[in-house]
Amino acid sequence: MTELKLPELGEGIESGTVITIMVRVGDTVKMEQSLLEVETDKVVVEVPCDAEGVITEILVNTGDQVSRGMPILRLEDSTVPAESRPVKIEEATPEPTAMSEVKEPHAPKEMVQKPVLSGPSVSEVTLPSLGEGIEKGTIIAIHIAEGDLIVAEQTLIEVETDKVVVEVPADFGGTITKVLVKVGDEIQEGAPIVSLENGVAHAASTPIAVKPTEASQEDVQQTIPVQETEKVQTTAKTVRSGKFRASPLAKKIAREIGIDIATMPLTAGSNRISVKDVKNHAKALNQNRSATGGGMPMATLPDLSKWGNIRSEAMTGIMQATSKNMTTSWSQIPHAWLQEKVDITYLEQQRQAHKASFKAKGSSLTITGILVKVVAKALEEFPIFNASIDTQNSAIVFKDYINIGVAVDGDRGLMVPVLKHADQKNITEIAFELGALAAKVKDRKIAMTELDGATFTISNLGGIGTSAIFPLVSFPQVAILGVAGSQTEAVYVNGQFQPRLIMPLTIGFDHRIINGADAARFLKHIKMLLEDWFVWNL
Repeated sequence: MTELKLPELGEGIESGTVITIMVRVGDTVKMEQSLLEVETDKVVVEVPCDAEGVITEILVNTGDQVSRGMPILRLEDSTVPAESRPVKIEEATPEPTAMSEVKEPHAPKEMVQKPVLSGPSVSEVTLPSLGEGIEKGTIIAIHIAEGDLIVAEQTLIEVETDKVVVEVPADFGGTITKVLVKVGDEIQEGAPIVSLENGVAHAASTPIAVKPTEASQEDVQQTIPVQETEKVQTTAKTVRSGKFRASPLAKKIAREIGIDIATMPLTAGSNRISVKDVKNHAKALNQNRSATGGGMPMATLPDLSKWGNIRSEAMTGIMQATSKNMTTSWSQIPHAWLQEKVDITYLEQQRQAHKASFKAKGSSLTITGILVKVVAKALEEFPIFNASIDTQNSAIVFKDYINIGVAVDGDRGLMVPVLKHADQKNITEIAFELGALAAKVKDRKIAMTELDGATFTISNLGGIGTSAIFPLVSFPQVAILGVAGSQTEAVYVNGQFQPRLIMPLTIGFDHRIINGADAARFLKHIKMLLEDWFVWNL
Protein backbone atom coordinates (compact mmCIF):
# COMPACT_ATOMS: atom_id res chain seq x y z
CA MET A 1 0.00 0.00 0.00
CA THR A 2 1.37 3.40 -0.97
CA GLU A 3 0.14 6.79 0.19
CA LEU A 4 0.44 9.70 -2.24
CA LYS A 5 0.91 13.19 -0.81
CA LEU A 6 0.26 16.64 -2.19
CA PRO A 7 3.43 17.92 -3.89
CA GLU A 8 4.67 21.51 -3.94
CA LEU A 9 2.13 23.69 -5.78
CA GLY A 10 4.61 26.41 -6.74
CA GLU A 11 7.19 28.71 -5.24
CA GLY A 12 5.81 30.30 -2.08
CA ILE A 13 2.47 28.40 -2.34
CA GLU A 14 1.84 26.01 0.55
CA SER A 15 -1.89 25.23 0.36
CA GLY A 16 -5.04 25.36 -1.74
CA THR A 17 -8.62 24.13 -2.15
CA VAL A 18 -9.58 20.91 -3.95
CA ILE A 19 -11.98 21.91 -6.73
CA THR A 20 -12.02 18.75 -8.90
CA ILE A 21 -11.26 15.07 -8.22
CA MET A 22 -10.45 13.36 -11.51
CA VAL A 23 -10.21 9.71 -10.35
CA ARG A 24 -12.29 7.18 -8.40
CA VAL A 25 -11.66 4.26 -6.07
CA GLY A 26 -10.81 1.21 -8.18
CA ASP A 27 -9.23 3.21 -11.02
CA THR A 28 -5.83 2.11 -12.30
CA VAL A 29 -3.57 5.15 -12.60
CA LYS A 30 -0.29 5.71 -14.35
CA MET A 31 2.67 8.02 -13.84
CA GLU A 32 1.93 11.72 -14.53
CA GLN A 33 -1.84 11.06 -14.78
CA SER A 34 -3.83 13.99 -13.33
CA LEU A 35 -5.48 13.12 -10.01
CA LEU A 36 -7.14 16.34 -8.91
CA GLU A 37 -7.21 20.12 -9.37
CA VAL A 38 -6.23 22.43 -6.52
CA GLU A 39 -7.04 26.15 -6.54
CA THR A 40 -4.60 28.40 -4.67
CA ASP A 41 -5.13 32.11 -4.09
CA LYS A 42 -3.66 32.85 -7.53
CA VAL A 43 -3.58 29.76 -9.75
CA VAL A 44 -5.31 26.41 -10.41
CA VAL A 45 -2.85 23.48 -10.35
CA GLU A 46 -3.36 19.95 -11.69
CA VAL A 47 -1.78 17.41 -9.34
CA PRO A 48 -0.14 14.52 -11.25
CA CYS A 49 0.37 10.96 -10.03
CA ASP A 50 3.95 10.04 -9.11
CA ALA A 51 3.28 6.29 -8.89
CA GLU A 52 1.34 3.51 -10.60
CA GLY A 53 -1.31 1.23 -9.15
CA VAL A 54 -4.96 0.78 -8.23
CA ILE A 55 -6.66 3.44 -6.10
CA THR A 56 -7.95 1.90 -2.87
CA GLU A 57 -8.92 5.07 -0.99
CA ILE A 58 -9.33 8.79 -1.75
CA LEU A 59 -8.47 10.82 1.34
CA VAL A 60 -9.78 14.24 0.25
CA ASN A 61 -13.07 15.71 -0.91
CA THR A 62 -14.02 18.59 -3.18
CA GLY A 63 -13.84 21.79 -1.15
CA ASP A 64 -11.18 20.51 1.26
CA GLN A 65 -8.25 22.76 2.16
CA VAL A 66 -5.04 20.82 1.48
CA SER A 67 -1.40 21.68 2.11
CA ARG A 68 1.92 20.40 0.82
CA GLY A 69 2.73 16.97 2.21
CA MET A 70 -0.88 16.12 3.11
CA PRO A 71 -2.01 12.59 2.05
CA ILE A 72 -4.47 12.66 -0.85
CA LEU A 73 -5.01 8.99 -1.78
CA ARG A 74 -3.73 5.43 -1.35
CA LEU A 75 -2.59 2.99 -4.05
CA GLU A 76 -2.20 -0.77 -4.14
CA ASP A 77 0.70 -2.49 -5.97
CA SER A 78 2.46 0.86 -6.43
CA THR A 79 5.87 1.27 -8.01
CA VAL A 80 6.80 4.08 -5.63
CA PRO A 81 10.22 3.38 -4.02
CA ALA A 82 10.05 1.95 -0.53
CA GLU A 83 11.82 4.92 1.06
CA SER A 84 9.04 7.31 0.00
CA ARG A 85 6.26 5.22 1.51
CA PRO A 86 4.70 6.46 4.73
CA VAL A 87 5.95 4.99 8.01
CA LYS A 88 3.38 3.68 10.39
CA ILE A 89 3.80 4.54 14.08
CA GLU A 90 2.38 1.86 16.32
CA GLU A 91 0.73 2.89 19.56
CA ALA A 92 0.17 0.61 22.52
CA THR A 93 -3.29 0.43 24.04
CA PRO A 94 -3.57 3.14 26.73
CA GLU A 95 -3.69 1.96 30.34
CA PRO A 96 -6.35 3.40 32.64
CA THR A 97 -3.74 4.98 34.96
CA ALA A 98 -1.30 6.53 32.47
CA MET A 99 -0.86 7.22 28.79
CA SER A 100 1.00 4.55 26.84
CA GLU A 101 4.46 4.89 25.39
CA VAL A 102 4.86 5.81 21.73
CA LYS A 103 6.96 3.32 19.79
CA GLU A 104 8.99 4.24 16.70
CA PRO A 105 10.18 0.95 15.19
CA HIS A 106 10.90 2.43 11.74
CA ALA A 107 11.59 6.13 12.15
CA PRO A 108 12.31 7.88 8.81
CA LYS A 109 15.14 10.37 8.32
CA GLU A 110 13.03 13.30 9.43
CA MET A 111 12.12 11.65 12.74
CA VAL A 112 14.24 12.13 15.87
CA GLN A 113 14.96 8.97 17.80
CA LYS A 114 14.17 9.79 21.44
CA PRO A 115 14.24 7.59 24.49
CA VAL A 116 10.81 6.30 25.54
CA LEU A 117 9.28 8.50 28.22
CA SER A 118 8.38 6.76 31.43
CA GLY A 119 5.54 9.19 32.17
CA PRO A 120 3.40 11.82 30.42
CA SER A 121 5.14 14.95 29.09
CA VAL A 122 3.76 18.16 27.63
CA SER A 123 5.14 19.74 24.45
CA GLU A 124 4.29 23.02 22.77
CA VAL A 125 3.76 23.07 18.99
CA THR A 126 5.04 26.34 17.55
CA LEU A 127 4.28 28.12 14.28
CA PRO A 128 6.73 26.94 11.59
CA SER A 129 8.09 29.05 8.76
CA LEU A 130 5.21 30.18 6.50
CA GLY A 131 7.45 30.84 3.48
CA GLU A 132 10.48 32.82 2.44
CA GLY A 133 10.21 36.40 3.68
CA ILE A 134 6.94 35.71 5.58
CA GLU A 135 7.29 36.02 9.34
CA LYS A 136 3.73 36.41 10.57
CA GLY A 137 0.09 35.91 9.70
CA THR A 138 -3.46 36.08 11.06
CA ILE A 139 -5.31 33.00 12.31
CA ILE A 140 -8.54 32.58 10.34
CA ALA A 141 -9.57 29.05 11.41
CA ILE A 142 -8.85 26.56 14.23
CA HIS A 143 -9.57 22.90 13.43
CA ILE A 144 -8.94 21.29 16.84
CA ALA A 145 -10.09 21.62 20.45
CA GLU A 146 -8.76 20.75 23.89
CA GLY A 147 -8.97 17.03 24.55
CA ASP A 148 -8.68 16.03 20.87
CA LEU A 149 -6.35 13.14 20.03
CA ILE A 150 -4.41 14.09 16.88
CA VAL A 151 -1.84 12.45 14.63
CA ALA A 152 1.22 13.83 12.86
CA GLU A 153 0.46 16.05 9.81
CA GLN A 154 -3.11 16.70 10.98
CA THR A 155 -4.16 20.30 10.28
CA LEU A 156 -4.26 22.45 13.42
CA ILE A 157 -4.99 25.98 12.19
CA GLU A 158 -5.19 28.13 9.05
CA VAL A 159 -3.07 31.27 8.87
CA GLU A 160 -3.56 34.04 6.31
CA THR A 161 -0.38 35.85 5.28
CA ASP A 162 0.00 38.76 2.87
CA LYS A 163 0.27 36.26 0.00
CA VAL A 164 -1.46 32.96 0.75
CA VAL A 165 -3.58 31.05 3.26
CA VAL A 166 -1.44 28.36 4.91
CA GLU A 167 -2.65 25.27 6.75
CA VAL A 168 -0.40 24.52 9.73
CA PRO A 169 -0.02 20.76 10.38
CA ALA A 170 0.98 19.02 13.61
CA ASP A 171 4.63 17.97 13.72
CA PHE A 172 3.73 15.03 15.95
CA GLY A 173 0.75 13.28 17.51
CA GLY A 174 -0.72 13.41 21.00
CA THR A 175 -3.61 14.72 23.08
CA ILE A 176 -4.25 18.46 23.02
CA THR A 177 -4.14 19.85 26.54
CA LYS A 178 -4.51 23.52 25.67
CA VAL A 179 -5.16 25.70 22.60
CA LEU A 180 -2.92 28.76 23.00
CA VAL A 181 -4.35 30.91 20.18
CA LYS A 182 -7.73 32.11 18.91
CA VAL A 183 -9.21 33.21 15.59
CA GLY A 184 -8.10 36.73 14.73
CA ASP A 185 -4.75 36.51 16.54
CA GLU A 186 -1.70 37.73 14.64
CA ILE A 187 1.15 35.34 15.32
CA GLN A 188 4.79 35.18 14.30
CA GLU A 189 7.07 32.33 13.34
CA GLY A 190 7.96 30.37 16.49
CA ALA A 191 4.90 31.43 18.50
CA PRO A 192 3.25 28.58 20.52
CA ILE A 193 0.01 27.23 19.02
CA VAL A 194 -1.10 24.28 21.17
CA SER A 195 0.17 22.12 24.02
CA LEU A 196 0.27 18.35 23.48
CA GLU A 197 0.68 15.51 25.96
CA ASN A 198 3.03 12.64 25.05
CA GLY A 199 4.05 14.02 21.62
CA VAL A 200 7.00 12.80 19.56
CA ALA A 201 8.60 15.60 17.51
CA HIS A 202 10.21 15.61 14.08
CA ALA A 203 13.77 16.87 13.86
CA ALA A 204 12.81 18.96 10.82
CA SER A 205 10.17 20.86 12.78
CA THR A 206 10.62 24.13 14.62
CA PRO A 207 12.33 23.59 18.03
CA ILE A 208 9.64 22.65 20.53
CA ALA A 209 9.48 23.99 24.05
CA VAL A 210 9.33 20.71 26.05
CA LYS A 211 8.45 20.43 29.71
CA PRO A 212 9.69 16.91 30.61
CA THR A 213 8.92 14.90 33.72
CA GLU A 214 11.69 14.12 36.17
CA ALA A 215 12.12 10.69 34.61
CA SER A 216 12.64 12.16 31.14
CA GLN A 217 14.50 15.39 31.95
CA GLU A 218 17.85 14.02 30.78
CA ASP A 219 16.39 12.52 27.61
CA VAL A 220 14.68 15.55 26.05
CA GLN A 221 16.43 18.84 25.19
CA GLN A 222 14.61 21.79 26.75
CA THR A 223 14.22 25.23 25.15
CA ILE A 224 12.53 28.35 26.43
CA PRO A 225 9.02 29.41 25.31
CA VAL A 226 8.91 32.14 22.67
CA GLN A 227 7.67 34.90 24.96
CA GLU A 228 10.42 34.24 27.48
CA THR A 229 13.05 34.04 24.72
CA GLU A 230 12.07 37.41 23.30
CA LYS A 231 12.14 38.96 26.77
CA VAL A 232 15.64 37.67 27.41
CA GLN A 233 16.94 38.92 24.07
CA THR A 234 15.33 42.35 24.16
CA THR A 235 15.96 43.25 27.81
CA ALA A 236 19.13 41.51 28.99
CA LYS A 237 22.21 39.82 27.62
CA THR A 238 22.99 36.32 28.80
CA VAL A 239 26.62 35.46 29.47
CA ARG A 240 27.79 32.60 27.26
CA SER A 241 28.93 29.39 28.83
CA GLY A 242 31.60 27.82 26.64
CA LYS A 243 31.18 27.40 22.88
CA PHE A 244 28.02 28.21 20.97
CA ARG A 245 26.45 26.77 17.81
CA ALA A 246 24.57 28.47 14.98
CA SER A 247 22.79 27.07 11.94
CA PRO A 248 24.21 27.94 8.48
CA LEU A 249 21.02 29.86 7.67
CA ALA A 250 21.29 31.86 10.91
CA LYS A 251 24.88 32.79 10.04
CA LYS A 252 23.86 33.75 6.48
CA ILE A 253 20.98 35.99 7.61
CA ALA A 254 23.11 37.64 10.30
CA ARG A 255 25.81 38.33 7.71
CA GLU A 256 23.29 39.80 5.24
CA ILE A 257 21.72 42.21 7.74
CA GLY A 258 25.02 43.27 9.29
CA ILE A 259 24.85 41.53 12.69
CA ASP A 260 27.99 40.10 14.29
CA ILE A 261 26.72 36.70 15.37
CA ALA A 262 29.73 36.21 17.64
CA THR A 263 28.57 39.09 19.89
CA MET A 264 24.87 38.21 19.98
CA PRO A 265 23.27 37.48 23.36
CA LEU A 266 22.22 33.88 23.91
CA THR A 267 18.90 32.56 25.13
CA ALA A 268 19.17 31.42 28.74
CA GLY A 269 19.85 27.69 28.98
CA SER A 270 20.94 27.35 25.34
CA ASN A 271 24.23 27.52 23.47
CA ARG A 272 22.62 27.45 20.03
CA ILE A 273 21.73 30.52 17.93
CA SER A 274 18.75 29.99 15.62
CA VAL A 275 17.33 32.03 12.75
CA LYS A 276 14.63 33.24 15.13
CA ASP A 277 17.28 34.44 17.59
CA VAL A 278 18.91 36.52 14.84
CA LYS A 279 15.57 38.02 13.77
CA ASN A 280 14.57 38.84 17.36
CA HIS A 281 17.93 40.51 17.95
CA ALA A 282 17.55 42.58 14.78
CA LYS A 283 14.02 43.61 15.82
CA ALA A 284 15.28 44.65 19.25
CA LEU A 285 18.00 46.79 17.67
CA ASN A 286 15.45 48.40 15.36
CA GLN A 287 13.08 49.13 18.25
CA ASN A 288 15.93 50.77 20.16
CA ARG A 289 16.71 52.95 17.14
CA SER A 290 13.05 54.02 16.94
CA ALA A 291 12.95 54.82 20.64
CA THR A 292 16.03 57.05 20.33
CA GLY A 293 14.87 58.86 17.20
CA GLY A 294 16.68 56.62 14.69
CA GLY A 295 13.40 55.58 13.03
CA MET A 296 9.77 56.65 12.77
CA PRO A 297 7.46 54.63 15.08
CA MET A 298 3.96 53.83 13.88
CA ALA A 299 1.23 56.18 15.13
CA THR A 300 -1.30 54.71 17.57
CA LEU A 301 -4.95 54.92 16.54
CA PRO A 302 -7.00 57.00 19.02
CA ASP A 303 -10.29 55.78 20.50
CA LEU A 304 -12.68 56.51 17.62
CA SER A 305 -15.73 55.02 19.35
CA LYS A 306 -16.15 58.01 21.69
CA TRP A 307 -17.64 59.99 18.78
CA GLY A 308 -20.04 57.30 17.61
CA ASN A 309 -20.48 53.69 16.54
CA ILE A 310 -17.60 52.05 14.64
CA ARG A 311 -16.91 48.68 13.07
CA SER A 312 -13.62 47.00 12.22
CA GLU A 313 -12.83 44.63 9.36
CA ALA A 314 -9.57 42.71 9.02
CA MET A 315 -7.41 43.59 6.02
CA THR A 316 -7.09 40.83 3.42
CA GLY A 317 -3.70 39.36 2.59
CA ILE A 318 -3.54 41.34 -0.67
CA MET A 319 -4.41 44.55 1.21
CA GLN A 320 -1.65 43.91 3.73
CA ALA A 321 0.86 43.25 0.94
CA THR A 322 -0.15 46.45 -0.85
CA SER A 323 0.13 48.42 2.39
CA LYS A 324 3.58 47.03 3.07
CA ASN A 325 4.81 47.69 -0.49
CA MET A 326 3.45 51.23 -0.59
CA THR A 327 4.98 52.01 2.80
CA THR A 328 8.32 50.75 1.53
CA SER A 329 8.01 52.84 -1.65
CA TRP A 330 7.05 56.02 0.18
CA SER A 331 9.74 55.65 2.86
CA GLN A 332 12.59 54.57 0.54
CA ILE A 333 11.99 56.60 -2.63
CA PRO A 334 11.98 60.43 -2.85
CA HIS A 335 9.12 60.89 -5.30
CA ALA A 336 8.58 63.56 -7.91
CA TRP A 337 5.89 63.86 -10.62
CA LEU A 338 5.45 65.60 -13.95
CA GLN A 339 2.27 65.76 -16.03
CA GLU A 340 1.55 66.06 -19.74
CA LYS A 341 -1.57 66.09 -21.93
CA VAL A 342 -1.60 63.97 -25.08
CA ASP A 343 -3.89 64.52 -28.08
CA ILE A 344 -5.06 61.00 -28.93
CA THR A 345 -7.82 62.02 -31.35
CA TYR A 346 -6.14 60.40 -34.36
CA LEU A 347 -4.94 57.42 -32.29
CA GLU A 348 -8.46 56.70 -31.05
CA GLN A 349 -9.89 56.95 -34.58
CA GLN A 350 -7.37 54.39 -35.80
CA ARG A 351 -7.91 52.16 -32.75
CA GLN A 352 -11.64 52.07 -33.41
CA ALA A 353 -10.99 51.29 -37.09
CA HIS A 354 -8.77 48.30 -36.21
CA LYS A 355 -10.76 46.93 -33.22
CA ALA A 356 -12.83 44.58 -35.36
CA SER A 357 -9.79 42.88 -36.91
CA PHE A 358 -8.27 42.27 -33.47
CA LYS A 359 -11.58 40.96 -32.14
CA ALA A 360 -11.82 38.53 -35.06
CA LYS A 361 -8.47 37.10 -33.98
CA GLY A 362 -9.67 36.65 -30.40
CA SER A 363 -7.98 39.65 -28.77
CA SER A 364 -8.72 43.29 -28.04
CA LEU A 365 -6.89 46.44 -29.13
CA THR A 366 -6.88 48.65 -26.02
CA ILE A 367 -5.21 51.92 -25.07
CA THR A 368 -3.32 50.02 -22.36
CA GLY A 369 -1.89 47.59 -24.92
CA ILE A 370 -0.75 50.50 -27.09
CA LEU A 371 0.80 52.18 -24.03
CA VAL A 372 2.80 49.04 -23.25
CA LYS A 373 4.39 49.10 -26.69
CA VAL A 374 5.00 52.87 -26.58
CA VAL A 375 6.58 52.75 -23.13
CA ALA A 376 8.79 49.81 -24.12
CA LYS A 377 10.07 51.82 -27.08
CA ALA A 378 10.63 54.90 -24.90
CA LEU A 379 12.60 52.84 -22.36
CA GLU A 380 15.00 51.83 -25.14
CA GLU A 381 15.75 55.53 -25.65
CA PHE A 382 15.85 56.38 -21.93
CA PRO A 383 17.40 53.35 -20.12
CA ILE A 384 17.69 55.20 -16.80
CA PHE A 385 13.91 54.76 -16.38
CA ASN A 386 14.42 50.97 -16.64
CA ALA A 387 17.13 50.85 -13.96
CA SER A 388 17.34 50.24 -10.20
CA ILE A 389 19.44 51.79 -7.44
CA ASP A 390 21.95 49.66 -5.53
CA THR A 391 22.32 51.83 -2.40
CA GLN A 392 24.68 49.42 -0.63
CA ASN A 393 27.24 49.67 -3.42
CA SER A 394 26.35 53.23 -4.52
CA ALA A 395 25.63 52.03 -8.05
CA ILE A 396 22.92 52.15 -10.72
CA VAL A 397 21.88 48.76 -12.11
CA PHE A 398 20.87 48.93 -15.80
CA LYS A 399 18.77 46.06 -17.15
CA ASP A 400 19.07 44.72 -20.68
CA TYR A 401 15.47 43.49 -20.58
CA ILE A 402 12.21 45.44 -20.52
CA ASN A 403 9.33 43.93 -18.53
CA ILE A 404 6.22 46.08 -18.23
CA GLY A 405 3.90 45.64 -15.26
CA VAL A 406 0.25 46.61 -15.79
CA ALA A 407 -1.92 47.34 -12.74
CA VAL A 408 -5.17 45.33 -12.80
CA ASP A 409 -8.03 45.94 -10.37
CA GLY A 410 -9.18 42.44 -9.35
CA ASP A 411 -11.87 41.38 -6.89
CA ARG A 412 -9.17 40.63 -4.27
CA GLY A 413 -7.37 43.95 -4.71
CA LEU A 414 -4.74 45.47 -6.96
CA MET A 415 -2.47 43.03 -8.81
CA VAL A 416 0.26 43.80 -11.35
CA PRO A 417 0.84 41.07 -13.97
CA VAL A 418 4.00 41.51 -16.03
CA LEU A 419 4.51 41.36 -19.81
CA LYS A 420 8.04 40.00 -20.14
CA HIS A 421 10.32 41.35 -22.91
CA ALA A 422 7.65 43.77 -24.12
CA ASP A 423 10.19 45.49 -26.39
CA GLN A 424 10.50 42.28 -28.45
CA LYS A 425 6.76 41.93 -29.13
CA ASN A 426 4.49 43.61 -31.65
CA ILE A 427 1.14 45.16 -30.79
CA THR A 428 -0.79 42.02 -31.75
CA GLU A 429 1.29 39.83 -29.42
CA ILE A 430 0.95 42.35 -26.62
CA ALA A 431 -2.84 42.52 -27.08
CA PHE A 432 -3.16 38.73 -26.81
CA GLU A 433 -0.87 38.45 -23.77
CA LEU A 434 -2.41 41.39 -21.94
CA GLY A 435 -5.91 39.95 -22.41
CA ALA A 436 -4.77 36.53 -21.16
CA LEU A 437 -3.10 37.98 -18.05
CA ALA A 438 -6.14 40.12 -17.19
CA ALA A 439 -8.38 37.05 -17.51
CA LYS A 440 -6.11 35.07 -15.17
CA VAL A 441 -6.30 37.82 -12.56
CA LYS A 442 -10.10 37.84 -12.82
CA ASP A 443 -10.30 34.02 -12.61
CA ARG A 444 -7.72 33.86 -9.78
CA LYS A 445 -5.43 31.68 -11.88
CA ILE A 446 -2.47 34.04 -12.18
CA ALA A 447 0.89 32.43 -11.31
CA MET A 448 3.53 34.00 -9.09
CA THR A 449 5.98 33.96 -12.01
CA GLU A 450 3.55 36.17 -13.95
CA LEU A 451 3.58 38.80 -11.19
CA ASP A 452 7.36 39.10 -10.74
CA GLY A 453 10.16 40.82 -12.61
CA ALA A 454 8.65 44.15 -13.72
CA THR A 455 11.15 46.90 -14.60
CA PHE A 456 8.50 49.62 -15.17
CA THR A 457 4.80 49.89 -14.33
CA ILE A 458 1.75 51.41 -16.03
CA SER A 459 -1.31 52.32 -13.96
CA ASN A 460 -4.27 53.20 -16.20
CA LEU A 461 -7.36 54.54 -14.44
CA GLY A 462 -8.87 55.89 -17.66
CA GLY A 463 -11.68 53.35 -17.57
CA ILE A 464 -12.88 54.77 -14.25
CA GLY A 465 -12.66 58.33 -15.51
CA THR A 466 -10.45 60.15 -13.02
CA SER A 467 -8.97 63.44 -14.26
CA ALA A 468 -5.51 63.02 -12.67
CA ILE A 469 -3.34 60.36 -11.01
CA PHE A 470 -0.14 60.54 -8.94
CA PRO A 471 1.04 56.91 -8.60
CA LEU A 472 3.78 55.65 -6.28
CA VAL A 473 6.88 54.03 -7.75
CA SER A 474 7.08 50.31 -6.98
CA PHE A 475 10.43 49.43 -5.37
CA PRO A 476 12.97 48.49 -6.79
CA GLN A 477 11.75 50.25 -9.95
CA VAL A 478 12.52 53.93 -10.44
CA ALA A 479 9.51 55.16 -12.44
CA ILE A 480 5.81 54.59 -13.11
CA LEU A 481 3.39 55.97 -15.71
CA GLY A 482 -0.07 57.04 -14.52
CA VAL A 483 -2.91 57.41 -17.04
CA ALA A 484 -6.13 59.29 -16.27
CA GLY A 485 -9.45 59.42 -18.13
CA SER A 486 -9.48 60.96 -21.61
CA GLN A 487 -11.79 63.93 -22.16
CA THR A 488 -12.84 66.02 -25.14
CA GLU A 489 -11.40 69.54 -24.89
CA ALA A 490 -11.42 72.62 -27.09
CA VAL A 491 -7.91 73.00 -28.53
CA TYR A 492 -6.74 75.95 -30.62
CA VAL A 493 -5.52 74.39 -33.91
CA ASN A 494 -4.73 76.25 -37.17
CA GLY A 495 -6.39 79.46 -36.07
CA GLN A 496 -9.54 77.96 -34.61
CA PHE A 497 -10.76 75.87 -31.66
CA GLN A 498 -11.39 72.22 -32.43
CA PRO A 499 -12.75 69.37 -30.25
CA ARG A 500 -9.82 67.05 -29.47
CA LEU A 501 -9.64 63.92 -27.30
CA ILE A 502 -7.04 64.61 -24.59
CA MET A 503 -5.44 61.97 -22.35
CA PRO A 504 -3.64 63.14 -19.15
CA LEU A 505 -0.35 61.36 -18.33
CA THR A 506 1.75 61.52 -15.15
CA ILE A 507 5.30 60.22 -14.77
CA GLY A 508 6.27 59.41 -11.18
CA PHE A 509 10.00 58.95 -10.68
CA ASP A 510 12.79 58.41 -8.16
CA HIS A 511 14.41 61.82 -7.82
CA ARG A 512 17.70 60.31 -6.58
CA ILE A 513 18.80 59.31 -10.07
CA ILE A 514 16.22 60.92 -12.39
CA ASN A 515 16.09 64.70 -12.60
CA GLY A 516 13.14 66.78 -13.77
CA ALA A 517 14.62 67.54 -17.19
CA ASP A 518 15.10 63.85 -18.01
CA ALA A 519 11.57 63.09 -16.81
CA ALA A 520 10.18 65.87 -19.02
CA ARG A 521 12.06 64.56 -22.07
CA PHE A 522 10.86 61.00 -21.38
CA LEU A 523 7.25 62.15 -21.09
CA LYS A 524 7.51 64.26 -24.25
CA HIS A 525 8.90 61.25 -26.12
CA ILE A 526 5.90 59.16 -25.06
CA LYS A 527 3.59 61.99 -26.15
CA MET A 528 5.23 62.08 -29.60
CA LEU A 529 4.92 58.31 -30.06
CA LEU A 530 1.25 58.32 -29.08
CA GLU A 531 0.32 61.22 -31.29
CA ASP A 532 2.24 59.73 -34.25
CA TRP A 533 1.43 56.09 -33.43
CA PHE A 534 0.57 54.72 -36.88
CA VAL A 535 3.01 57.06 -38.64
CA TRP A 536 5.78 55.31 -36.68
CA ASN A 537 4.39 51.84 -37.62
CA LEU A 538 5.01 50.45 -34.15
